[in-house]
Amino acid sequence: MIKVDLHMHSGEDPEDGLRYPATALIDRAVELGYAAIAITLHRRVLEDERVFEYARRKGLLLIRAVEWNIQKRDVLLYNITQHDAEKLLTFDDLRAYKRGRGDDLLITAPHPCYPQGHSLGRDLEPNIDLFEAVEYASMHFSWFDIFNQRAMRVAKKHHKPVIASSDAHNLWMFGNHYTMVDAEPTMPSIFRAIREGRIQPHSPPVGVWCSLRMFVWDPFVERKPGQIVESFPSVAPKTA
Repeated sequence: MIKVDLHMHSGEDPEDGLRYPATALIDRAVELGYAAIAITLHRRVLEDERVFEYARRKGLLLIRAVEWNIQKRDVLLYNITQHDAEKLLTFDDLRAYKRGRGDDLLITAPHPCYPQGHSLGRDLEPNIDLFEAVEYASMHFSWFDIFNQRAMRVAKKHHKPVIASSDAHNLWMFGNHYTMVDAEPTMPSIFRAIREGRIQPHSPPVGVWCSLRMFVWDPFVERKPGQIVESFPSVAPKTA
């Protein structure tokens, strides 16, 4: 079994204004014993080959991925380029693209039943054929988990595996939520194991103070909206 996290963000994200680059996530992943991660920026595929080479030198598989928005709904796409992602405007576009790509493309449903942001919500079940797995969202309490419960009912009804990930928007968020996968540390092996349900999601409930830090302190104090932090900057920090 290998440890993976397939949903997280870094300073290269054009929307979040995070202060740490992808290389910091890679270092943290290696420190915590991960075999593979995917950095899923909003609407931008991380394509700097220097970042992928950095991960390879550290012995970590970095999967090219993106949190893409289709018809105002978020989906996670793995092993995709920015060029291809930009062609996907509707669920039917994604359906046709998936048919053409076959098994070397993986699609999962992130935090699908959460009421905020661009979660799939009522569009999850009508498009369930698109998704190889449904995410168990990291933001949940021991005493309140209704949104994940809704997603799990849909996953069970349609025999979809459940995957856990951090959706980290800060380094401290990364490490407690992950999935153990019965696979070799290669992209085809991981994709196949997820589809076959050979996975063990790990997503413990968060505390109240953790949620306040996640939704109040970090967004309003830690982040710098509009700033992009590159792993290998050539000039001053960019603005989105």
